[in-house]
Amino acid sequence: MKRLSVLLTVGVLATAIACNNNPNTNSSEAQTESTTDEPKEMVIHDYLKEGNKGIGPIASFTQPAFDQAVADEGNKLFIVKCTMCHEYSEDKLGPALKGITKKRTPEWILNLMLNTEEMFEKDTDALAIKEDFQSMMVSVGLNEKEAKSILEYLRQEDAKTN
Repeated sequence: MKRLSVLLTVGVLATAIACNNNPNTNSSEAQTESTTDEPKEMVIHDYLKEGNKGIGPIASFTQPAFDQAVADEGNKLFIVKCTMCHEYSEDKLGPALKGITKKRTPEWILNLMLNTEEMFEKDTDALAIKEDFQSMMVSVGLNEKEAKSILEYLRQEDAKTN
């Protein structure tokens, strides 16, 4: 008798689960879930406007509208050019980059990527980072468009970590 009771309970639970996952259910909750399959729009934060701009070719930066294709290209470049020394969430040979677009101006980040050697010789913020890591960042030969796409990728990732 006890075994029959367990089997009936399992059967009832299985039926309830199956019915709740059926999009044709008359439940208003199930209808709401099935009609809202659109992806939720991610809010991409604004870059810092005040702070150290660094030393290099980028004196000012105007934030463009977010472009997923640019961020995707930045992700690819990040994997190829940056992950040998950086991870997003944890330190490696260089510092973790999580939150970088919320801590540094876009000019500083771009100048570090484009003018690496001079930044590590003269910029006080870069020099402070250099003290915490055994090896110094080297130029990986990015052009301005590539650096901006990596920056947009980092901005997108930072938007996910509120």
